[in-house]
Amino acid sequence: MIKIYDKICVDAVAQSKIANNGFWKFNTIMYMSAFLCINFMTIAIILKSVLPLELGDFYEKKSLTIKRETLMYFVIPAFLANYFILFFNNRYEKLLEKYEAHNGKYILRYIIFSILLFLICVFVF
Repeated sequence: MIKIYDKICVDAVAQSKIANNGFWKFNTIMYMSAFLCINFMTIAIILKSVLPLELGDFYEKKSLTIKRETLMYFVIPAFLANYFILFFNNRYEKLLEKYEAHNGKYILRYIIFSILLFLICVFVF
């Protein structure tokens, strides 16, 4: 599973280096974190509907705490995970040597799959 995510990351880094000359690291981590955050939300929706556990009341609240809980549960873990997977000790350089980029095909599939799975979970569960 981590090999697949590594290949997706290599594809994202390669595409971002081509498109964004100066800010490719920032853009790469933001895009990857955004879609990993969507995947975390999808998992939370599935777990909330399947398991009788309380994962937090971030679905029912209409206050400022929903923003804090979203940051705490989804955004910060996604950002940290992508930082340690890609940029800690310049790991992206090792990944670029190990895997070849596929011209954006992997990252595009990852984006489409993440959004479709999230929408299916939102409307089904």
